[in-house]
Amino acid sequence: MDDDLLDADCAMPELTEPRLALFTLSEAHDLLDVLGHFGAVDHRWGPQVRRFAAELAARVPSREP
Repeated sequence: MDDDLLDADCAMPELTEPRLALFTLSEAHDLLDVLGHFGAVDHRWGPQVRRFAAELAARVPSREP
């Protein structure tokens, strides 16, 4: 992974509870939003990002209205 893809200003929050083994539905949809954004820009990682987004979308239930 390229270091320039890491945002130094985006620190992980301190964990006060153990992490869940799976994403919550909300986290999965947030990740889909991020992947959708990066898959839409013209970048060499675009095809791979779009593939991961499609794979995740196929496994995640739709958002609640």
